Amino acid sequence: METKPGVRAQTLDRALDVLDVLADGQPRTSHQIADAAGLHRSIVYRIQRTLEESQLARRTAEGRYTLGLGLRVLSPTVPGDAQARLREVLGELADTVGATAFFAVSRGGQVVSVVTVEPDRRRAAVAYQPWTRAPLDRGACGLAIQSTGPAHPDERPEVSWARQTGYVRTVGEIHAGLTEMAAPVRLAHGAAGSVALVFVPGDVDEDRAAEAVRRTAIRLTQPESGVWEL
Repeated sequence: METKPGVRAQTLDRALDVLDVLADGQPRTSHQIADAAGLHRSIVYRIQRTLEESQLARRTAEGRYTLGLGLRVLSPTVPGDAQARLREVLGELADTVGATAFFAVSRGGQVVSVVTVEPDRRRAAVAYQPWTRAPLDRGACGLAIQSTGPAHPDERPEVSWARQTGYVRTVGEIHAGLTEMAAPVRLAHGAAGSVALVFVPGDVDEDRAAEAVRRTAIRLTQPESGVWEL
């Protein structure tokens, strides 16, 4: 590779080169990335591991690498048909239940809401900002995401409940006085997210809300939804 002018952070520079190779959305093997970036495979391997841990890159079922969910967390302006499809599905959920719906992913021990949609304006609803962050071990979203992993002795009972029922409910853990109901979404490339509702207790039929959020999670899990490509 050509020497780049100025004072540069070499490791960051190389990671950006790898991301630049993946920017076209075409999944590639480690060898292909190394060739395209002009880097040794051992260097690319270390970079890929770091990018995977930060969810800036992901590995497909075929063992190839492509961009990951973390980039959407870093930038709310990332375009794409998948995000438009996600807003459409969340809008249907919000209108069906009469509560604010959102989709969240885990990042660095936290849960980050990626897209939020309020119900029809004729209904009063909780205003929930996108890019809101919460601890992974508190609130329905984080517990739902944890339920996609293996059970362990120290996990909260709500995580086990989510595995059995397909959803989890918490009250006041993230925002005082508000109920949060979430279901896990298993994405095709092995990552996990959660689809959720947030509302004032008593404002919605909770049995109906639980069923609706479970159905939506199943819908988003299906490849044909167009959302799993996020």
